[in-house]
Amino acid sequence: MVIRGACHCGNIHFELDTATAIEDIVARACDCGFCRMHATKNWSDPRGQARLEVKDSAKLNRYQFGLKAIDFYICTDCGAYAGAILADDDGTWATLNLRLTDLTDIAVGAAHYAEQSGPEKVARRKRVWTPATVEIDTAP
Repeated sequence: MVIRGACHCGNIHFELDTATAIEDIVARACDCGFCRMHATKNWSDPRGQARLEVKDSAKLNRYQFGLKAIDFYICTDCGAYAGAILADDDGTWATLNLRLTDLTDIAVGAAHYAEQSGPEKVARRKRVWTPATVEIDTAP
């Protein structure tokens, strides 16, 4: 199954290829201030594959906070939060906001990560987030 999502104006869009059945998907509602503010429903599949595209890089805000280890992709045109990307020498991983898909009514479970150290958070993300490719158009 392919889950497709996009921000309101369509500048950021994504596909997540997964073998997980819709009824088995439980999105995460992280208890950090950013995720609470955006009412996120993030989900990832470490056995899947994600592809994220940004049509206009000038309308992309790669917001960072805390450890500054990941980029939160926010469209500056419509304000939607699409997901978060972790990229390093080992690869690229994503967690995507299902609020930008047709799965807006999906079940949500609470997630608490404050007790994890920085290296523990990065290791967890590499273990549970979806391997991803990111394409950003830099043409004017």
